[in-house]
Order: sequence, then C-alpha cells, then structure tokens
Amino acid sequence: MVEFSREKEMVFCIPAEKEKGIVRIAEKVAKDVETVAGCCPLVTGERGLYEQGILALSADKGEVSLWLEKQFPALAKVRGKREVYGFFLADRPVLGIENCLVIYGSDRLGTIYGLFHLSEILGVSPCHYWGDVKAPSYEKVFLCSTEDEEKLQNKEKQLCLSVPEQPRISKEPSVKYRGFFINDEWPCFGNWTFSHFGGFTAEMYDKVFEYLLRMKGNYLWPAMWTSSFLVDGPGMQSMELADSYGIYIGMSHHEPCMRSSEEWDMVKGEKYGRDWSYLSNREGLLEYWKDGLLRSRGHHVFPTIGMRGERDSKMMGEASVADNIRVLKDILTDQRTLIREYLQEEEEIPQLFAVYKEVEDYYFGDNQAEGLEHFEELEGVTLLLCEDNFGNMRALPKEEERSRKGGFGMYYHLDYHGGPVSYEWVASVPLTKIWEQMTEAYAYGVRELWIVNVGDLKFQEYPLNYFMEMAYDFDTWGSAHPESPKAYTEKWVQQQFGPETSPEERNSIKNVVEEYIRLNHLRRPESCSSEVYHPVHYREGSRMRKRCEELEETNERLREALKGRRCEEAYYSMVYYPAAASANLLQMHLYAGFNHLYARQGKAIANLMGEKMEQCIERDEALAQEMAAFAEGKWAGMEMALHIGFTNWNSEDWRYPVRHVLRLPQTPRLVVSRWDEEAHFTNQYFPTPLVIEDFLEENSKEVGLEIANGGQGEICWEIKETCDWLLFSEKEGKTALQDCVLLTVDREKLSGEEKTCTFYVVAGEEKVPVCVRAKREELPALPGHTAISRKGIFAIDAVNYAEKKAGDYKGEAAEYGLLTDFGKYGSGMKVFPVTAAFDGDLHAPSLTYELWSRSAGKGRLRLFTSPANPLMYGGELRVGISCNAGEIQKLVLTDSRYKGGDNDCAAWERAVLNQEHVAEMEISLQEGLNRITVYAGEAGIVLERLVVLEGDAEMEDSYLGTEK
Repeated sequence: MVEFSREKEMVFCIPAEKEKGIVRIAEKVAKDVETVAGCCPLVTGERGLYEQGILALSADKGEVSLWLEKQFPALAKVRGKREVYGFFLADRPVLGIENCLVIYGSDRLGTIYGLFHLSEILGVSPCHYWGDVKAPSYEKVFLCSTEDEEKLQNKEKQLCLSVPEQPRISKEPSVKYRGFFINDEWPCFGNWTFSHFGGFTAEMYDKVFEYLLRMKGNYLWPAMWTSSFLVDGPGMQSMELADSYGIYIGMSHHEPCMRSSEEWDMVKGEKYGRDWSYLSNREGLLEYWKDGLLRSRGHHVFPTIGMRGERDSKMMGEASVADNIRVLKDILTDQRTLIREYLQEEEEIPQLFAVYKEVEDYYFGDNQAEGLEHFEELEGVTLLLCEDNFGNMRALPKEEERSRKGGFGMYYHLDYHGGPVSYEWVASVPLTKIWEQMTEAYAYGVRELWIVNVGDLKFQEYPLNYFMEMAYDFDTWGSAHPESPKAYTEKWVQQQFGPETSPEERNSIKNVVEEYIRLNHLRRPESCSSEVYHPVHYREGSRMRKRCEELEETNERLREALKGRRCEEAYYSMVYYPAAASANLLQMHLYAGFNHLYARQGKAIANLMGEKMEQCIERDEALAQEMAAFAEGKWAGMEMALHIGFTNWNSEDWRYPVRHVLRLPQTPRLVVSRWDEEAHFTNQYFPTPLVIEDFLEENSKEVGLEIANGGQGEICWEIKETCDWLLFSEKEGKTALQDCVLLTVDREKLSGEEKTCTFYVVAGEEKVPVCVRAKREELPALPGHTAISRKGIFAIDAVNYAEKKAGDYKGEAAEYGLLTDFGKYGSGMKVFPVTAAFDGDLHAPSLTYELWSRSAGKGRLRLFTSPANPLMYGGELRVGISCNAGEIQKLVLTDSRYKGGDNDCAAWERAVLNQEHVAEMEISLQEGLNRITVYAGEAGIVLERLVVLEGDAEMEDSYLGTEK
C-alpha cells in the first residue's frame, strides 16, 4: 500500500538516464498528486532508501528493468509491444523502496501513459487545463489491495483506490498513430497563443502535447496558417520537446518533407527559386525539401509526401488527370529518394501520402490514365484517406487492399474551413456521427492512423476526447457497442463533474451537451439563417424555439446550481458558453424568421420578434466578452470566431439578419391565421373565410388559430356563432399582440357525413369568418406501426418498420440495425456489418413499412437518408424498392456524376448543408393496407425517413418536414 498525504514522504523514481520526457511527465503527475492530496512527490533519478515510492521506467532500460522482469515474470509481456504498461503495487520491488507503485512501460509512451493513468484514477481529467476541470481534494489517498481497501473505506476526506498486486498489463492501442490537427487557427487560436505565449512557441505546445498524451495520443499536425513548427519554437525547441515525449510530428496533407506551408514564403528566392512548381522549379524544390529532411534527421517525424498547389490549392490548376498523375509520380519518386538518402537512419521512417480532395482522382486514375493506386513508390507508405470534410466517408479500401504494408489512415473533421460553408465556431459533430463513420472506417481496414481536424482545439473537448478514446480502445467504444456514444457521454460527464454533482445534475449536463451539439449539427451555425427553419409550416419555428428555450433554461439552472462548487469553471468553459451561445444564435435566426412572416401578415407582434432578434445579437456579443474575461482572460481570443450569417463559403460579407419594423396603424386591427400556415385573413367588404378541413381525418387532433393585433393598442376579440361539436380553448380575450386558440372536435357528436360549422372571430366592427369541416372517420383496427396520411402525406421514421429480414453476405447474416439519437430525424437504420454491400434485390437485408391509404391511386415515395458518399470510387448509392410485393425498382440516391467533397457538385453541397439525401420515385397505392419494402444496396447508407405523397399532395416548404 502507498499513501499520498502531507504526513508521508513520496518519491517518483525515474532510474533510466536520457528520459527527459518521462521526467517532465512525472513532474506533471507529481503536481496532480499535490492538487489531489496536498503533497508533491519528489522526482528523482537517484537511488536511496525510501519508505514508499513510485517507480516508473521502460523496458530495455538497463539493470533495473531486467531485475523487475526477473522478479515479476508477467512484465515480460510488455516487451515488444507498442505503448503498453504494467501497473501494480509491490513490496521492495527494487533495493531501496519499501512500498512501491510500479509503472513499467514497453516504451517511452507506454511509461507516460502509465503515469497519466495514475493521474486519471486520482480524478485528474485529461481536460484539466483545456477544460478548466479541477480535481477533487482529499486529506489522504491510498493505493492499496482490495483487502486493504475494505479496511480503509468510509472515512471522511480520504480516497481508497484498489490497485492489483500483480502486474496488470494495459492493452495495445487499437490504432497505431492517433492525434489531432490544430487548423484554421485564426483569429481564435492565433490571437490566444500570441497574447498568452508570445506565438506558436514550445511553451504553448507543451500544453498541447500534455493534452494529447493524457488522451493517449501520439501524433500531431501542428498549426500552419501563419506558423512554422520547426522554426517558431523558437528554433527546434518544439520538435525537441515532442521528441522527449515520443510524439510523432507530421505536417498536413499539403506540406511535404517536413516543410511548413509558411516556410516557403520565408525562404524562397536565390537558393530555392521563387516558383512553387515542380515543372518550372524542380531543382529548387528538391533542394528545399532536402534541407527540410536534413533538419528533421534524428527527430520523431512522420513526413508527408506528394504535392499540392500553394495555399492548399490544386497543383496544376485545370490540367488533365493524366498530366497530374505523371508529375506526381516524378515528385513521389524524388521525395522518397531524398528521404532514403537524408532522413532514413536505422529504423524505417513512417511516411504519409494524403488522398485528399482532387488527389483522390489521381490515386484512382480514369479511363485515360492509370492512377497511383499501384504505384511502387507508395509501397510501405501510409495512405491517408479523407472524408468529404463534413464527416462522411468517401472511397474506402477494398478487401484485398486492407493488409497492405503502410496501411491506411483517416483524416476526419470536427472543424472545416472551406466550401460550401465553413464550420469553425464551437462543437457541431455529435458522438453518434463519429461512431457511425469511424466504425465504418475501422471495419474497412483504416487502422494505421487517425487524425482529426479540431480547429482551435478549445470548445471541442467532448467530441475530441471521444474520438481519441475510440482510436485508443476500439474494443470498448467501437463497432461492438452501438450504445457507445451514450455510455461515453455518461462517463465523460462523470469524469469532469462527478464528484460534486448529483445523478440528476449529471443527467441534465449530459442533456445540455448533447442537445447543443445536436442543434448545431442539424444546421451548422455559420450556414443557418432566417430562411432555414420555417416559422409556421409544420410549426417548425415554434418546435425549434421550444428546444432552444428548454436548452437555455436547463443550462442557466445548472450554471446557477454549480456556482461555488469546484466544477463551476469546468461547466462554464466546456458546456455553458458553447451551449448558451449556440441556443442564442439559433433563437436569433428563428426570431428573424417570425419577424419577417409576421411583418408580411401585418401583425404588431412582428416588432416584438424584431426586438427579440436584436436582444439575441446583443447577447451574442455579451457572451463572447464574458468568455474573453473568464478565468482572468485565460482563453481571451478563443471567442473571436465569426459565426453569423455567412453568405459565402467563408466569413466574407457575413451579415446579421434583416429586421423588419412595422409602422402600425393608430388603432387596433384584427388579423387571423392558422398557427401552421402563412395565409392571413382580415376584415373585408367581401369576406374570404379561413377554411379548416383537418377534422375530416380521424388522426387530426387540434388546430391552432392565431388571433392577432395589426395596429396599436389592444384588440378585444370574441368567437361567435359556434356549434356544439366544435370546441375552443378560449372564446374571448384581449391582446396587444397575439393570442392562440386551440380548436378540437367532439367526435362523439359527428357522423360519417361531413358537417360544416362557420363561426366568426369578432373584434369591434371587424370580423373574420372561419369555416370548419369535420366528420367521424371509421378506421379499421391497424397495428401500431401502420402509418395513416394527414392531408395526403404519410411520414414514417425508418425505425418504425413492420418487418425486418436479414440478408446473406458472403455466407454470413447481414441485417439492418438501429442507430439511436442519430441524424436529422433522431434515429436511423443501417446495415451491419457495414462492409456488406448488395444490389438491392431479394437477397439483400430489407425493411418493410405499412401504410393505410383511404383510396387507390398514384403516389410518390421520398426516401430520406444520411448524406453518405459512395464507398467505392466512382460508385453510386442505390436501394431497391418494392410496393405491395411488386417488382423491385432501383431508387438512386447518388449517381455516377456525384462527387463527395467536390464544390462543383451541387448535389453534394446540398446534402452536407441539409444533412440528408432525398430521392423520389412514383409508386401505386391500393385502397387500404400497403406494404413498401426497402432492400439494401451499396454500403454506408443510413435510412432515416420515408414520406409518401398521395396524388397531388405536396409538402410545405420547411427544413425538417412534417412530424411523423
């Protein structure tokens, strides 16, 4: 047993020489111990006599490691492994330490992960710096056996942690290289680091490296917009620090041979030439790359090879695919020769070639030229694939490629600066999306390297932590666990806030963090506007306002409840600010939409909506100022991202919503409308009635009638000349703005014959007639999953199927599985295993949906799916559709012209902005029960919703569509 307290001395023993990185980490962990238990252990490499200590070292580090393996044979299991560690208690494991915690790593990173494992079990979060998470505090902390733990339990202000007395060996990481990319770093990260650290310095990068290592990462792409990692340390200080920790430093997809993009502008000229062109300046570029490699020799680097144009543009403009392939082959050959000659030492240097954007075309080639796919100079190179920059996989490895030497990597995005519209503000990628896409990548053999673009790093704590956890331990968080996002969120909230919060509070925190990201993913904040969510169709605007209001209420309640607690700052930093700012921003756009509609309707409430929109703009600015001042300005600069009303792919010409101000008549004026339609009705010499036919259908339960004032003062209104079967929530009232009356019917007083009731909304001398038609509709007894139309529209979420059948994929069963809390409509159905692909025929997995039609006739089926891309280069996405056991027809979601990630592809841009594909086909409906079967086609598609339109029925303009 070992004890951390002010009463007992504790030492960290780091016996191996030349382990500066391990010593630095031990010093950080000693500070963690001091935070938790009040004592700061001495970190030493000197032998001595100690009552208790922590022994941390790596295998193959001299006599001590050999002695340990002899004493504890199980430790031999770490030898030859990557980044694993043994963690156990022992009495007198080496001469001079009586009671000891032993941390024995297979290599430098293994030892570092073991040290940070100690921090984690003590309650120190990986987000302790970046998320302002304060660790709990105790008078004493014991690391002890299970037997001793029982004796020490239930004493105040002390913590007992059970640690095995025989070596427990950690797992090898699931993905070999795991890390993130600091990108798009201006204005936020750049201003922050210059004001706090004087630039992109080693002092700043030590904070980044520590965060990476606490998340068990080992790979980094440093910031590159205006900085050069190997220069700005100053000099090589940042690189040397990374070396000491065992972290691999790479460069982004367009920065070859360890040369930062910005370096070229600094050094181009007499020595290297001025053109960033292999055709016109080959010798200059080769010399430039050679010097970059020589500078990196002996360091922990992972060079990128290949070439793009300056500032991450196309290398040769609009040259042919064949010309680009020819030049790239020459470039790759030269670069690999340079690496072998000037960088390679005894160990083979890992190298990366990014199959990014148009490079995908060069990799696969076309009918005029063979691509780079089988080019011999790429043997042993890690091929970095990329999704479409919006989180949707593109072409993934074919089965025969998955075991290639060098393997495959994936470049994923939590942030993106590019078309159709950038998203760089706060978190907007739900964990369910990360799980669905990265498990797909892993299943296709992408296991060598995972790198994620985190933008400014701040405000991405929650999704980044999950991404890194999955990369490290895919067995726990990956394909075998569809509930992984929910389970991880609970774990994450417990880790950051657990010691000082109740289960109810933690559940509320979970709801806040999930909901704000959910809202941001529905429509990215930068591309949102007053035109996205319709104010009244399907009551979309009101539904979204309610979600925002509930989020704001919970968020504010939690902030107030957590004041004065240790976790107050962590909640503000990681949850409160991004959630409050996100809900407020969406409210601004929603109020603008209502302002515009009500202005067209001539309602006085338009001006109130405009005022609320202005209040949201002011609050947006106030929240940013508060974030800048938080924690004495610790994160000042990180609040500077522009995020409102992008009219371009970037922030150029961004604008606030337009505010309409009505000059109101001096006297009140009656305006009547439905709560779900734009049409409005006023007092007229030849009156036009508002006609309501919803109650002709049994499944229509209520209609909202908005009675509004279109002038100054107040209107006093009443409802006259009603009938006994029509019910009103109110029959009279007074308002300066708008009242809402709910209409329902007493169906016991109706028959199968249509009835009509015309009543009047009266305000003084003004009146508006309202004509309501209704009847009792006798529906047959139907199963609960059977859809019934409303106004000629059936809406069925994909999860509400009547029947599910498995298919056969290479002799094994494949079937649709449920994705909860997913996508635009809250759930989805996807075929598992995810590598299973079919032709949309009878052998494919299928889902059957049932709907009951009041009459026979033509219909249109609209299928709504995730915005997936074909997982085969140049492929399509299709499913098979059969209606009432008829012939299976192919429904095409994306055809051969579709190119994910290509800004010249309007269909792709529409899909990623709207978060869905929509495909339509004609079907024939029979009176009564109909069965529509969807047969799986190409892999990667998530079914989300089916909508069937009868006859000439059409959906109203909206973003989310009708409710199911």
